[in-house]
Amino acid sequence: MLNNSYDIDKTLLWNLTVLYVEDEKLIAEEVYFFLSKYIKNIHIAYNGEEGEKLYHKIKPDIIITDIQMPKQNGLKMIEKINNKNIPVIVTTAFSDVEYFVEALELNINKYVMKPIDLKKLLEDIQECITISNIKNELFKHDNLVNIVNTNILLSITNTKGIIIEVSDAFCNFVGYTKEEIINKSHAIFKYNKTPNSFYKHLWSSIKNGKIFEGEIQNLKKNGEVYFLNIRITPIFKGKQIINYIAIGENITDKKKLELLVMEDDLTKLYNRRHFNEIINKETRRIKRNQGILHMLIVDIDYFKKYNDTYGHPKGDEALKMVANIFKKSMSRVSDYAFRLGGEEFCLIYTNMTKKDSIQLAQKIVKHIEDLKIKHKTSIISKYLTISAGLMIQNSSNIDEKLLYKNADEALYLAKTNGRNKLVVSKDCIK
Repeated sequence: MLNNSYDIDKTLLWNLTVLYVEDEKLIAEEVYFFLSKYIKNIHIAYNGEEGEKLYHKIKPDIIITDIQMPKQNGLKMIEKINNKNIPVIVTTAFSDVEYFVEALELNINKYVMKPIDLKKLLEDIQECITISNIKNELFKHDNLVNIVNTNILLSITNTKGIIIEVSDAFCNFVGYTKEEIINKSHAIFKYNKTPNSFYKHLWSSIKNGKIFEGEIQNLKKNGEVYFLNIRITPIFKGKQIINYIAIGENITDKKKLELLVMEDDLTKLYNRRHFNEIINKETRRIKRNQGILHMLIVDIDYFKKYNDTYGHPKGDEALKMVANIFKKSMSRVSDYAFRLGGEEFCLIYTNMTKKDSIQLAQKIVKHIEDLKIKHKTSIISKYLTISAGLMIQNSSNIDEKLLYKNADEALYLAKTNGRNKLVVSKDCIK
């Protein structure tokens, strides 16, 4: 008898109908003798052909089958029966390893190694039936379908990435109708700051049959940004991928809270705290990838005079307009714009030649004056202007403290040599 540590459901087991397929009669008799103490209706077949015929006759609640058998093996029998709703337990010897991949494709519920642990087999039968009953109850009332459709952000695509089905919950979330989404690719949700490398890694994973998990930033129909934790699972038919199922978890609120910690309240640029995190991360990345890092430090010229002349509300408006130029200039995913405090800003960018970097910085200086924000107490222009210092380092000599120090010294020279200009650090890479 079973030990007391395992809680069996005698009523559940006793009323089951079990199809047991095993060609070795001594094993079949031993298993039958043990299980018949707990299960009333056990039917034995001695090969796959007999098992297939008996299945259609008795309509069992569960199938237990050996793999290697004469006439027709157990896996071929399961494939021909083709009933995904019936639980299947496979009994197998170690010599049957070559069948495991095929068994996986047939969604076998349990594997029992020979010699069979009869107590464990009874536990497996009860577990399989319990899970099956739960699933059947859900599907019987269409509960599962309704739950998924109304609550889960789900989409199904073909192997080319074209959407062939979406849940109502997903449609409601992104603001598109189902008709607007079906037969489109996920590119309709794409956010332009998501790097191509993200999608390259995603497709490389799922095309190779792997599950992809990660965070993605996308756009709703109304242009609102949203964030999802996504899990994309390849669906197989045999050994061939036929579809991909994506399930998303909305983490937008969580991300917005993170942004509040990283953002400057007024300008919505990154703040000083996040600057310290990013500069450390970027210097490590440059060392690893042997790249080039550019740092541009900016001060608004005579900004105290501006505030004294026009008042702080006007000063805040001017800061926001200046910050918007920096935002537009730093449009790539590897670009960052920070407000370090007061009228001091910093821009960090990568993957650019020294010549292009200098040209970009000079354009930014010009763009600020071109805003034509009147500044009648400025000594150098009738409009608001900035001074800027640029420092560029490569992976061989990069040091985040020196990077900031040299950029700041270049900014100081720009301010002492007339303002409204860019000065490039003498310590930049050649």
